Amino acid sequence: MPIDPESSYWQRSVGDDFSVSDHIVVPRLVVSKGISIATVSASYAKVQGSDIQMIGAGLDIPILNGGLISPTLAVRGSYSQLQGVDEFDLKTYGVELFLSKGFGPITPYAAVGRMRSDATGRIDVPDDEVEPLRDEFDQNRFTVGVRLSMLLPKIVVEATQGEERSYAAKISFGL
Repeated sequence: MPIDPESSYWQRSVGDDFSVSDHIVVPRLVVSKGISIATVSASYAKVQGSDIQMIGAGLDIPILNGGLISPTLAVRGSYSQLQGVDEFDLKTYGVELFLSKGFGPITPYAAVGRMRSDATGRIDVPDDEVEPLRDEFDQNRFTVGVRLSMLLPKIVVEATQGEERSYAAKISFGL
């Protein structure tokens, strides 16, 4: 997401500028394991140059297992939580429906879902009691992407539209 590191809100909010070319880049590690009929995943992300971290988990359950002709349909539940910011708590929850169909090593996919964010901010003012600032927000979310599966590496490129549009490029390793 683009930011303006010269803006007054950014200057007052951030001690050291950790943006890259006026964007916030957040590397993320995801580990997933198939168990029986589901896939469980855990994720960890850290904003470079800060204490800000995000942890998360997900569960993918296939509704329709794809085959040579039929597509795969799966439901995904997800949860994430912000850490490392004393004045701000953020938790997100979501459920999405994924449809994909592999054609050899290429698998295009699309998803539609609903995300919920619960956020609480606190402002410390000397000698004053301030009510926490609270926001609960629900939004629809749409994702399209393609996965290229080679022998060990897999490459995924996707775009997601929620309140803001985001793009991701991912590399994973596994059989």
